[in-house]
Amino acid sequence: MHLRGPMNVSQLAVYQLPDDMHTLRKRNTVPFYNSQRALHNRDPNTFTRDHARGFPFSPATAPPQHDKPVVHPNERKPSRRATGHWSRVGYYTSTAPAQATGLTFLANLGDPRQSGTFDYAFGNSLSYVSSNGAKVTDESTPFEGTLSTSEREIAVFTDKACDQDCPYWRPNATSHFGWSGASKAFFIEFQMDHYQNTGTDQGLISDAPAWWFLNAAIPRILQYGNDRNNVPCSCWSTGCGEFDAFEVLGKGEERAKSTLHRQGNLEGGDSNYFKRPVGRMLKFAVVWTYPNITALVLDDDFDFSETLLDGQIQQLVSYEPDSWVHSLFAIGD
Repeated sequence: MHLRGPMNVSQLAVYQLPDDMHTLRKRNTVPFYNSQRALHNRDPNTFTRDHARGFPFSPATAPPQHDKPVVHPNERKPSRRATGHWSRVGYYTSTAPAQATGLTFLANLGDPRQSGTFDYAFGNSLSYVSSNGAKVTDESTPFEGTLSTSEREIAVFTDKACDQDCPYWRPNATSHFGWSGASKAFFIEFQMDHYQNTGTDQGLISDAPAWWFLNAAIPRILQYGNDRNNVPCSCWSTGCGEFDAFEVLGKGEERAKSTLHRQGNLEGGDSNYFKRPVGRMLKFAVVWTYPNITALVLDDDFDFSETLLDGQIQQLVSYEPDSWVHSLFAIGD
């Protein structure tokens, strides 16, 4: 997840169902960039995977024949109705001293002298970032809670650094896992007061805060722009996806809207919005429950506790057709 100022963040929380929690299980398939390292360390007796057929086979024997496709546990399609207790797998509070559990704060400020990398083809990679989101650091640092202007952005990932089980990432970049699974929920307590940019870069939008989500493959490669030959490098342009949980679309605007961007794929939004919280805190949630995404303003007393009951989540995502505060729109047919 990604945050752009001006914004004060009091709390962040991430929840998942136990069956959907990301585990660093060994893969039989190895992402391209990591393949040489992984193959060098691989046991020669380890099974490999037949991508076309979808089942494991020994290199010494021919793949068995099946009348029906074989589905393995790590290839199951997401359940349309997941149930159970939702566990808090990441939490942040800005209450001094600021603390984060299960989360890492990054920014596109890569500097090989500290963390991440830089080159003239792709610019700055992700790196660890200082508590105010302004400078690259050499280690993970808890966010202090304030992004002073729209010139400041941070990316929040899990605290698990990428290894050979992580999908492709830019060489030498500071890369962490995101949150996999079809059922996950993200909560934030924040306010968005008005502050103008202070720098001279006229290309940056000013006083336009946002909270959004990307497929983790995008920032791990190149979040903004193309390479020096103007060729897109990440999968943003080919449908990987971005969900703007809320975004102020113009300088100093009071309306915050939600939109799904997936170029070359299904995308859309509508004209409904909530009023930007100025001078006060507001709690907000984004809940993925396959195949839906729900974004909503929460009651002030909603508790980001260590566990949420499935009934609480189902109440959050329930839709009331006659409610004037509910907006339902379909993406695609």
